[in-house]
Amino acid sequence: MDKTGPLSGKISGKNRPFAEIVTDARYAVFSVMRTRSAAQGTFNYWVLGSGFFVSTKIFLTCAHVLMSPATPHVDGDTYKLISTTRTTRTVWQVENAVVGNNIRLFPDSDLALLTVDGGESRSYLPLEYGDVQVGTEIGVAGYPIPNVPTVNGNIVLDGLIYRVARNVLTATYTTNFNTNNGASLTNIPAIEVNFLFVPGNSGGPIFLASNGRVIGYVHGFRSYKIEEKMETAATHLTLPAGMSNSYILSNSAVYSIGIGMGRVRTHLEQLGVTL
Repeated sequence: MDKTGPLSGKISGKNRPFAEIVTDARYAVFSVMRTRSAAQGTFNYWVLGSGFFVSTKIFLTCAHVLMSPATPHVDGDTYKLISTTRTTRTVWQVENAVVGNNIRLFPDSDLALLTVDGGESRSYLPLEYGDVQVGTEIGVAGYPIPNVPTVNGNIVLDGLIYRVARNVLTATYTTNFNTNNGASLTNIPAIEVNFLFVPGNSGGPIFLASNGRVIGYVHGFRSYKIEEKMETAATHLTLPAGMSNSYILSNSAVYSIGIGMGRVRTHLEQLGVTL
């Protein structure tokens, strides 16, 4: 079932109300689902994260969305890109997905680019490669915390809910990351905010709240331990045998991190993506 929304081509990058921006963005922002053939005509599926179109053919998400150690990509998998509203659902499909062909992975930038056939009038988001001032209002959009059950063997997509958030850019800096698959990301232009990105946000756009231009994509979060102290469990609690009623309480500061679009500009331009 392939349908397009009421928008086509590049979504406006002009200043306008935030509510209008996020309404339009939902036609370019999608949940990423993988399906894989299993025994006796059945299949397995995983709801992996979020992503967005950067041209009518190129879809951007995180490399770790496709290559999680627990459920890594296997050549031949099918990916469904799913967008929902209260009245419509849009599904684009990447069949027989093969790394180096219709999937390109750039682990050093936690970047995955999918080439999606058809849909020459697809909606896609405007990009911004320049530096952004700390304190600038930004937005994020995606499909976090997906709940996609099955009923009688059929996937029920009603649990995929488009969600947005708005805050300010807390900090920008260059840093190194260690990913959950053991890879190292070095000299990453980080975009930091102080509200929490949750599972399913990965790969979604981080954009200017004033005009919707994408300045980065969601990578994950960092936790900084700021205090440890000894606490004592309440006297009325029954603890397991052998456990002391004293424990160490750790307090941490958690910041959500995105990767700036400037890091991946060359990769995008090589696939024909322009501002």
